[in-house]
Amino acid sequence: MDLISLTTRAHRATGTTIAGIGADDWDRSTPCAEWTVRDIVKHLIEGHDSRTAQATGHPMKSRPSADDDLARSYEESSAEFLAAFDGEALEKTFDFGSFGTLPGKNALAVLFVDTLTHHWDLDTALGREHHWDDELAEAALKVATRYPDVMPVRGPGGAFDHAVEAPPGAGPGDRLIALLGRSAQPTPHR
Repeated sequence: MDLISLTTRAHRATGTTIAGIGADDWDRSTPCAEWTVRDIVKHLIEGHDSRTAQATGHPMKSRPSADDDLARSYEESSAEFLAAFDGEALEKTFDFGSFGTLPGKNALAVLFVDTLTHHWDLDTALGREHHWDDELAEAALKVATRYPDVMPVRGPGGAFDHAVEAPPGAGPGDRLIALLGRSAQPTPHR
């Protein structure tokens, strides 16, 4: 599994969704408890910038946070993050909050799962049909199955909720979403 290529694909797909968010969409609630569309996009940007700062040793960037600037901020933070992780960063150690200290490759894997999951959250909040890329979903599922089922990783107030049952016949994307505590109707996968 070439994690940087998979992460790049996940970032691009998520960026396309973010670029299509309308002015009236930012306050929509999402499947990610208590977070709006705006909250998720800001979370993704801050995650990129925080890990880029750790990878490069430079201070974390301060980005415009007005709704009109969020799509551009996402694209810029994503590009800088991917550039930082395409090299020596994979050999570094990262402070990763509730996940503890992680080697670079594991930190990248967690952010890959986070990006892919929040892409589904955004599409769901926006009323869009989410089309899973099975290769990305399978890779993320392999990572997420290793997440412990204890706080602060899982449970109310954790990074993810406890797993729920996936719908019958669920593809890898819907199994991923269920594993991370989100309920979904089966969605198309390719």
